[in-house]
Amino acid sequence: MLVVGRPTLGRALSQLVRRSGVAVTAVEPDPRWPDPFHTASRIVLDLHDVQVVDPDPEWLPAWTLADKAAADAVADGLRGSWPSGGLVASALVSAMPAGSLLCCGSSNPVRDVDYFAPRRTDIDILSNRGVAGIDGNVSTAVGAALASDRPTFAMVGDLTFLHDSNGLVIGPDEPRPDLTIVVFNDNGGAIFSLLEQGEPAYADVFERVFGTPHGADLGALCAATRTPHLSVGSAAELTAAVRTPSRGLRVLEVAADRRGLRDLHKGIRAAVASALSGHPTD
Repeated sequence: MLVVGRPTLGRALSQLVRRSGVAVTAVEPDPRWPDPFHTASRIVLDLHDVQVVDPDPEWLPAWTLADKAAADAVADGLRGSWPSGGLVASALVSAMPAGSLLCCGSSNPVRDVDYFAPRRTDIDILSNRGVAGIDGNVSTAVGAALASDRPTFAMVGDLTFLHDSNGLVIGPDEPRPDLTIVVFNDNGGAIFSLLEQGEPAYADVFERVFGTPHGADLGALCAATRTPHLSVGSAAELTAAVRTPSRGLRVLEVAADRRGLRDLHKGIRAAVASALSGHPTD
């Protein structure tokens, strides 16, 4: 197995690397912390140092078919699930113009884009890493938009948006970004419903400790800074709003319900596993 760069935050890939049972070669030009999972049998600083012996001509076609089967299973699993984060991420990324920039907020949005959005090579995606958590994501997107002359979008959760809502406060003599912020508002920390904390055993304390519902009126919050705000009620509305050229800073809010998210993801995982059952890459 070849791992290029530092491993992603995605659990699926990190678990695959840990349980692969094969020799792992890590390629990382920064030697300070190239193998956080301690799985690599060899570490090289340059991709040119990797030697491939007797490549299997059937490997790429097999994985291409597997990718198509998994993508079809995911699409079928998401169908009719609006306003799930997966469908919001898919609609947003599909509608973005070529050459644009997307800033993904921490928590579920970056994972929804990773898991469910279509693969595109004509846009760039940014996301804060490290211990940043939900700190400063709105300000990060504002800075990225100001530093770029491209159409810029952000997808963030409601807690991330609230945590850095003062990023909307821009002085009258300061430059203003051309930025569309899509806020996926499911009234709390939905990501925890997908983790161990979301198991039925913790249902009696989940909402207060992990769900953390806030009931904030994001439209009123935007009005306080004179930031244009639009509530989006369907994938078609989101697509139309994203494809409509806009100058300045605006917020598109998608209201959602966290209930059922764990079951949705469980069903999609089962569908993908079934689609890949018996596949040569299984």
